Amino acid sequence: MARKQTALVLALLGASTLLMACGDKSDGSAQRTKGDIKEAVGDVTGNERLQREGEKDQVVGGVKETVDDVKDAVKDDPK
Repeated sequence: MARKQTALVLALLGASTLLMACGDKSDGSAQRTKGDIKEAVGDVTGNERLQREGEKDQVVGGVKETVDDVKDAVKDDPK
């Protein structure tokens, strides 16, 4: 792997680690970001399994965000 690719992979993995260590308001948002990072690393390294995992994490994160939005809407509904 070329030096630039190695540096990019290390930077993306570091960003992923920081994201997970710091936590995020929304688990869905964190999972989507993690998926973005995994997919990017998979693209750079040619790792199709990691690309698919990243795509899956993005979808699952989006679903979690939608569920959280619905919960908030129901909670805020004055009935």
